[in-house]
Amino acid sequence: MTVSCDLFCRVIDNYGDIGVCWRLARQLAAEHGVAVTLWVDDLAVFARLAPGLDTRAGEQLYQDLRVRHWHDDVLAAEPGDLVIEAFACELPPAFIAAMQARAKPPVWLNLEYLSAEGWVEDCHGLASVHPATGVTKHFWFPGFTPRTGGLLREDALLSHRDRFLMDTAAEAAFWTGLGLPDAPGFRRRVSLFAYENPAIPALLDALAQDREPALLLVPEGRALADVAAWTGRALQAGDRAERGSLALAVLPLLDHAGYDRLLWACTLNAVRGEDSFVRAQWAGHPLLWHIYPQDEDAHLPKLEAFIRQLEQHTALPALWGQAMRAWNTGEDFAWDQLLADLPRLAPASRAWAGHLAGQTDLATGVMHFYRSRVE
Repeated sequence: MTVSCDLFCRVIDNYGDIGVCWRLARQLAAEHGVAVTLWVDDLAVFARLAPGLDTRAGEQLYQDLRVRHWHDDVLAAEPGDLVIEAFACELPPAFIAAMQARAKPPVWLNLEYLSAEGWVEDCHGLASVHPATGVTKHFWFPGFTPRTGGLLREDALLSHRDRFLMDTAAEAAFWTGLGLPDAPGFRRRVSLFAYENPAIPALLDALAQDREPALLLVPEGRALADVAAWTGRALQAGDRAERGSLALAVLPLLDHAGYDRLLWACTLNAVRGEDSFVRAQWAGHPLLWHIYPQDEDAHLPKLEAFIRQLEQHTALPALWGQAMRAWNTGEDFAWDQLLADLPRLAPASRAWAGHLAGQTDLATGVMHFYRSRVE
């Protein structure tokens, strides 16, 4: 019997929340045969990642998913067998009441934000009983160890990555499709997807002054203002600029498949938040993570926890951890040293991806948990 699932997502900050939810919904449907209804409160933002999505439709079928516009006046719907509340987005009271009214309440998960902190292992899977209905919710914590909820990883992702990297014609076609047929001529290619970041100019200076020619790929987003200020002119998708050894190109916001290929095809990936952060790890190349800034620097312990994870399981030099801290604090750092160390960083980055791939992926873990609750 087909399992039905309701996955609820509120778009909080740009594309991260919907990016994670859409990937999870697609994988549950494609690899586990789940009939997914994806509830999204902001279809306009979703459509930037999902070309062809009808932003005016209250309900539609899109790539084998049922997509529903989630707004306050949505009437109660019949809940599925599995309900996923992404990032504590708070389900509508009427929907929770409908969950209670089922002969067998659904398996209810709260998908939490990703963290490498040690406490995540202790909290993963904990139950909470809804005070008004008695329906039980379990907390699902993504993470980097077998005692957590894992990371999103499609079954064939790494084999697709490896085939792409071995197929020079496919890579050339990718760059040509972006209007950058000269990109394969650059041995050093850097993608930049970050929040506003005072460390960006110093990294660009180092790239411009290095002897190795570099191509910087900047998808449209919040980091573009810092890049534009460095160039001294306004920038938009399709623009190019050059200074010293650095050529830079501004890209439109790519769909998921296109962004994966960009990460695979670059030698250094600067990423942010959660979704692009995880995808960069699967790319197996050195990365700089711009963690989501929080008040009173509450994000920095999370950064340190991730740095410790990699240092425990790989041969990454200490310089990489220093670069990660500088990238997130704006402190002075010799970025030319990081560029010189990229050949040493690459094997460790690939090894980290392999280490993570030995663990159960998030969607598969969710379905194992679901079956353990219903059988």
